Amino acid sequence: MAGSEMDVTHALGGQGVAAGPTSQRSRVSATRAALALFAGIAAWLVPGLGHLLLGRWSRALVFFCAVSGLVVSGYLLRGNVFPPHSGDPFGTLGFLADAGTGVFYYYSRFFEAAGPDVSRAAGDYGTRFIAAAGVVNVLAVLDTIEIATGRRS
Repeated sequence: MAGSEMDVTHALGGQGVAAGPTSQRSRVSATRAALALFAGIAAWLVPGLGHLLLGRWSRALVFFCAVSGLVVSGYLLRGNVFPPHSGDPFGTLGFLADAGTGVFYYYSRFFEAAGPDVSRAAGDYGTRFIAAAGVVNVLAVLDTIEIATGRRS
């Protein structure tokens, strides 16, 4: 046996198991998992950034334009942005959908200086646009994670 195989065999209790491709595979999978986590967080914070980090320029641009277009349209229509704490289960779901937009959720107070206006149909549509943007961004995050882990090309 080679020296490195002998050291690993001794460290594992002398069972004759040598370090080979399996330890390299586990290191590669750990690196891919870390990359997937980093890219997923980046994709959530700024829509399209995860795809951009993975070199998928066209997908990054499509997701950024789709999410930002929906969010800005929703804000301009004066849609409701749900607060983090709500006693209503639907309010909590609305918050989760809105928080899915990442950094755009925190910019909502800047865009929505006058506050929401759901008394008109446009305000109600705006609320749906903002929630749809969050769902689209969550799907983009999941796509980023799939690509980063190698499950999807």
